[in-house]
Amino acid sequence: MKAVGRSGKLVPFFKAVCVYFVAGGGAPSLSAAALKCAPVLCLLLAVLVRAHAAAQPQRRYAHCVAAGLALSAAGDALLVWPQHFVAGMAAFAGAHVAYIRAFGLRPRAYGAALALLAAAALYVRAVPAPGALRALVPAYALLLAAMAWRGAARAGYQRPGALLFLLSDAILGYSLFAGPVPYKQMLVMSTYYLGQLGIALSALEQPRAVAAQ
Repeated sequence: MKAVGRSGKLVPFFKAVCVYFVAGGGAPSLSAAALKCAPVLCLLLAVLVRAHAAAQPQRRYAHCVAAGLALSAAGDALLVWPQHFVAGMAAFAGAHVAYIRAFGLRPRAYGAALALLAAAALYVRAVPAPGALRALVPAYALLLAAMAWRGAARAGYQRPGALLFLLSDAILGYSLFAGPVPYKQMLVMSTYYLGQLGIALSALEQPRAVAAQ
């Protein structure tokens, strides 16, 4: 991470995060969407540059992570407007699929799988979604847990990244369906940006052994 920082690849990301927390939020607008998406778009650009210079299998890994970041940015923009909640959730579901493809299916880590899937099942039972979301939210939660499982299955920056992403969505879901959360924006967005940073760093680090799919 120090080497990445010295190269300057992450400076735009950190600047964009600072700008978001100072000036972001507020009423739905194109400027609010731009400020919210900017940090993830900075990570996307850094990963695409890395992918261009990388050899296989790192290039494929970086491309999958870049797809996840692009879909996440789309989800960020859509969720600025409450009426696009389902579309935003679909974009993030696509991001989780891209990340799962990047992380691969080995090592299996069955213990982590059982723990995370059980936690997701308990969460959706304790924090039920209303109306039309009653079926969609549990499906999304299981996909999110699967992404966290694959990210946590091996050592690397993606491990804390995937788990922080899961934590961010858990806090957001509770605030939407259960009750108010103090400092919601700070908690949700800080864990989210740190999660995406961890996943992006796993693509920016030196060539790694990528699991067979």
